[in-house]
Amino acid sequence: MTTVAPSRPAVQRATRPFGSSVRAEAIKFWSLRSNRILVAVAMVFVPLNAVLLSISLGQRADSPDPGMRISSVAPVAYLDSVLWLQLLIAVLAVLTATSESGGRIGASFLAVPSRLPILGAKVIVAGLVSFGIGVVGAASGQLLPHLLLSGTGVTYAAEGAEVLRGSISSGLYLGLIAAISLALAILVGNLIVALLVPLALYTIVPSVIASFGGDIGSRISGYFPTIAGRTALSAVENPGGLDGATGFLVMLAWAAVAVVGAGLRYRFTDA
Repeated sequence: MTTVAPSRPAVQRATRPFGSSVRAEAIKFWSLRSNRILVAVAMVFVPLNAVLLSISLGQRADSPDPGMRISSVAPVAYLDSVLWLQLLIAVLAVLTATSESGGRIGASFLAVPSRLPILGAKVIVAGLVSFGIGVVGAASGQLLPHLLLSGTGVTYAAEGAEVLRGSISSGLYLGLIAAISLALAILVGNLIVALLVPLALYTIVPSVIASFGGDIGSRISGYFPTIAGRTALSAVENPGGLDGATGFLVMLAWAAVAVVGAGLRYRFTDA
């Protein structure tokens, strides 16, 4: 007599929709007090700089020294503070990437056995928050001078399309900075080193290459993420000959390479 053993049901791995992963990462992001504080500071950074710059320009307009007076200012002058804000955004992205270090991210991997959706969710949350900071900050920073410079003798004219372009460009710039910084932090895996690497990549390394590399080094420095992306935010000429659109494409390439590297680390190593 042949006995047929009952077949064992197939074991299915737990899965979670990608949207749920994004919501979970958003909840974790906003649950950290440090993140909320950094976002609040970042939100007022560009508008506060716009207020200070407008006050300074208004005072210089009344100066008896003609060399101190500035008769007009362009909206792009109020976007320079976005380039300083990038360091704060980098810190925010690094903290987002390392907030579950030390084994705590294992709980997220249990909920989503495939690790890549978690990486994608982190990049989306950090990128969207940074994009929003850039858009809101740049828009308010370009609109406030209309009130602050009125009656000062300093001409300020910002067309709606120009303000919109500057605001969207600022949001894209900070969003890509967040994506690159987050991915680098995952690749490094150490909080202190992860804070130093973006600082070096964004400020120190391009300057060193441009200073000691001659004409070739100067052109190469134009392809570093911050130098390439700032072309759309400032009147400074890119040393590599890039325009605003091409600069953003270069930043996007940096972000893609960094995220792919972070994905490989999540896939093949213990986070």
